[in-house]
Amino acid sequence: MNNTQHTYFAELGIALQKAGYTVQPEKSGVMPVEWNGCPLCRVTEDGGIRFRRDDTADPAAEAARDRVTDIASVVREYMTLIERAPDLKADGLGESYKLLADFNGALLAGHPSGYGAEFVTWEWNYGRTGLWQGHYYGPGSGPSGYLSAKQDFCVRSGLIDQHHLFTNEQLAEVYRCIYETMESGYTMTPERQKLLEGVTDQIRDAVPDLAELVSRSNERELDTIVEEQAGMTLDIN
Repeated sequence: MNNTQHTYFAELGIALQKAGYTVQPEKSGVMPVEWNGCPLCRVTEDGGIRFRRDDTADPAAEAARDRVTDIASVVREYMTLIERAPDLKADGLGESYKLLADFNGALLAGHPSGYGAEFVTWEWNYGRTGLWQGHYYGPGSGPSGYLSAKQDFCVRSGLIDQHHLFTNEQLAEVYRCIYETMESGYTMTPERQKLLEGVTDQIRDAVPDLAELVSRSNERELDTIVEEQAGMTLDIN
């Protein structure tokens, strides 16, 4: 296995384990991935996914494989960029960063490490000799950190108006509202139902830690209900 393969599989292993998967050592250019203690799939060096018919095949496993596909694709993207990017040169820069993007006074940099890739957005000072106002993602933030850093770069460079963007927490709440509306049996036209289903699919693709964010939101809501009920009990007594 060459160095490029090694760094990719090392980074992928960190990202998959953080997402709740179990990975086995790479062998013959593929990394075996397990989920809930069972073989799920194997990831190839180019980010592809392979699996056998006897691998876990229920709908939940299919969703888990789709998530592996998304993670492997994003990791392949940013590790390829880091490998090909030029070194970032600036006064006072202590680490070896790679310059991934540079536009309108803002830049996006990446730094591989044994703890996972780190991403930073900075702004150039006057004269473009030094950097300031760094926003750091990682190390070990994986696809979520990379995608957040890309979005931050687009906002800081002026490529995207920040008012046109939603945070992952906001998207998780939108997802909850749509899901609860559709599960309530509320009467709606087929066109509206199809539109809302498309929105939930889009949010699932856009928010890597959606399940965790939705779970936290549910827990906060349940805590609020318990507190209100406890308060009502005290009032009655």
